[in-house]
Amino acid sequence: MTDWNACLDDCVAFAQRLIRTPSMPGEEAAIAAVVAAELKRLGYDDVWRDAAGNVFGRLHGRDRSLPALVLNTHLDHVDPGDPALWPTPPFAAEIRDGRLIGRGACDIKGPMAVQVHSAAVLLAAGERPRRDVVFCGVVQEETGGAGAVHWVKNLDYPVELVILGEPSANTLALGHRGIAQFWLTFHGRSAHASAPERAVNPNYALAAFLSQLEAATAGLRVHPVLGPTSVSPTIVQVDTTSGNVTPAWTRVLLDFRTSSESVNSLRALIGRLAGDSAHTLAYAEGTASLPLTDSNEPITGFFIPPDSPLVRRVQAALGRGTGREPPLTHYRFATDGRHMAPRGLPVLGYAPGEEEMAHTAGESIAIDQMMESLRGHAQLLREF
Repeated sequence: MTDWNACLDDCVAFAQRLIRTPSMPGEEAAIAAVVAAELKRLGYDDVWRDAAGNVFGRLHGRDRSLPALVLNTHLDHVDPGDPALWPTPPFAAEIRDGRLIGRGACDIKGPMAVQVHSAAVLLAAGERPRRDVVFCGVVQEETGGAGAVHWVKNLDYPVELVILGEPSANTLALGHRGIAQFWLTFHGRSAHASAPERAVNPNYALAAFLSQLEAATAGLRVHPVLGPTSVSPTIVQVDTTSGNVTPAWTRVLLDFRTSSESVNSLRALIGRLAGDSAHTLAYAEGTASLPLTDSNEPITGFFIPPDSPLVRRVQAALGRGTGREPPLTHYRFATDGRHMAPRGLPVLGYAPGEEEMAHTAGESIAIDQMMESLRGHAQLLREF
């Protein structure tokens, strides 16, 4: 008989060790070592790392002829920001009022601990999963997904399903919208700020564009499950740092999230709103600009329809583990699932932690959610 309280205590202690190991993007080596040591301690059959710095653990199933079930999460987290805004030090991993607090608590170290320890539940009971289970912890998700890209590019074993450990409050996430980021640059003519009549100030063109953008985007197509297209103008830059110079150009980073629009349809929207003002458009890659492709294909993240037999199988198994079938939902943010779906890998999201806690000061995760998710994961491994 499973001692669930002991399993949870071990899982939470591991989550605390993970939080106490900072792992900014590109700095995941230390946490990869912590994860690898835990996988070995728990009895995974194979533990390894790859050239990208990803860490893996494989537990052999009862029927090794079946494609694997992959539990995927990422190792990195965002910057904690100002420690003064936190109720506890961001890497202290304190527990208060039934919640584990710390940078990465819900995104992604609480879910990671649940994924790693779900197999330990079976091993402690003398069981094996139905099929091979591979834990896959990847690097640099928060900066574009280099670890996931490396994994799928070099994948050399069949996969039946990937369960993402992104926080979903133990609902079953069917997907999320795709992401497209563009630099829109308005071009003008610089001059001394004391003589604005000699200049063509591109900031006016940018202001006119932004004043129309929200309403125009609201008129775009809506995905029946993943929802409407949205846009957030984020970074604004000009070519000068001098306050007494009219800029020669100004640019804005436009972050679109959509599953119904294409590069060409978004380009047409932007061009219509920019009008006759001199402007150029390019993909955003960090602070660099890349040429646009010509595509009418919808920009996608990942998505499995709610009536899919695969969704029903997973939902039912999780329900038998927890006593309630998880509601179907979708993520608002992008995940590494967008790198997996184009390779033909079915992807669903299921993990403890509220999505709205991610990337916030005072980030935390409810320990009772970790318990429920641990039960759900263990049953999924047992029967899927």
